[in-house]
Amino acid sequence: MAVARPLQVKSVQDGDRAVLTLIGELDIATVPRLQDAIDAALGAKPRQLVVDLRRLGFLDSSGLRQVIVLADRAAEEGWELILVRPEKAVLSVFQITRAEENLPFVDEPPA
Repeated sequence: MAVARPLQVKSVQDGDRAVLTLIGELDIATVPRLQDAIDAALGAKPRQLVVDLRRLGFLDSSGLRQVIVLADRAAEEGWELILVRPEKAVLSVFQITRAEENLPFVDEPPA
């Protein structure tokens, strides 16, 4: 049986860009940790928020909802959201729900 990995969020501010790297599992128990990191990153008023999902090992429906809400927030508030495409197992959640079609995924983080 696999051992659950709690979510770690690494945050870096780089001028007008904030980068959040998610490591572990994004689920109902860890969504609040991500929300806190998002609020802290957006507090600096970046023009761009990059969320790197490549090291995410699991995503449930509450994590999916958090990402969709974040995309809506970016559109409403006028900053750019960039999602770095996760590994296949996590990406499949976005594909099955067709959310991938409406989210700003890239294969590599911006330089």
